[in-house]
Amino acid sequence: MGLHSTLFIFLTLDLTINVCIVTALERYFCENVKCSNLKNRVCTNYLLWTVTDTRKSQCFLKCLTDGERCQAVFYNDITRKCQGHSSVLTSQDNCLVEDGTKYYHKCTARRPGNCQEILCSGQDATGVYTIYPDANSNGVNVRCDMDTDGGGWTVFQRRVDGSVDFYRNWAEYKFGFGNADTEYWLGLETIHKLTSQANVKLRVDLIAPGSPQIMAYAAFSSFTVGDETSNYRLTVAGYSGNAGDSLSNHSNMMFTTKDKDNDLDGNINCAVYFVGAWWYNKCHLSSLNGLYGGYEKGINWKTLSGSSVSMTFSAMKLK
Repeated sequence: MGLHSTLFIFLTLDLTINVCIVTALERYFCENVKCSNLKNRVCTNYLLWTVTDTRKSQCFLKCLTDGERCQAVFYNDITRKCQGHSSVLTSQDNCLVEDGTKYYHKCTARRPGNCQEILCSGQDATGVYTIYPDANSNGVNVRCDMDTDGGGWTVFQRRVDGSVDFYRNWAEYKFGFGNADTEYWLGLETIHKLTSQANVKLRVDLIAPGSPQIMAYAAFSSFTVGDETSNYRLTVAGYSGNAGDSLSNHSNMMFTTKDKDNDLDGNINCAVYFVGAWWYNKCHLSSLNGLYGGYEKGINWKTLSGSSVSMTFSAMKLK
């Protein structure tokens, strides 16, 4: 089947849902229906070219023949205007409303860099996926939360049952450990790469013991983790939620493990004393990598349940 034949079949389909024409030989396009703010919008980011008074089939064909330069297109059914872009776009991009516009991207053209991109490709089930945080990555398994607050969250820390030991050294926290199906830490190096993207948000979901259990969350509109030369320094701001803000006190702090003391307490290593690893200050208002079930040295979020109560569940996620 030739390229033009494949495009003709694709264009006869109703694109009100996420439809892909999959063949063994040809690339294909998918309509983006998951990133709601890209519907009926056009974006200025990564613009390669604009073609006016063209059919949708010609728009897709130009993008395909443009090769790897073109990763996505906007097509306006009213003005018959087509724009090609050099990147798969997400909800973080600078977009303007334009009636009649729809967004399409090459479904197989780019490996997903995070869970938001997986969601935007049409995969909307919470579970474990492979992402590629940068061009040199071989891929890492992460848990994608596709259900909470619009979905698309890349989970980088998860505690559920104490099955994984979180009292680890610097190298283990750098590269990650555990199992994305249950409990794990994604790794500071990967978290740094993911937060190097623009406008990254953080959400922390917590369950505190009680009768009934207390479910709460803390969200932050800005979240970054520096590289290793900064000792993976944390920057976080813009709190909202109902768990209270137990993290902003740790903003601008370096990461500390039992074998690398970067905290501000001159008398002890906070990671050793609290049996964990964290962006300790002197020492903490939060410590989600502490001892599971530990009294005063557990998975703590002080503004939710004090310093002596250990969370029964925690999940840190970004998008």
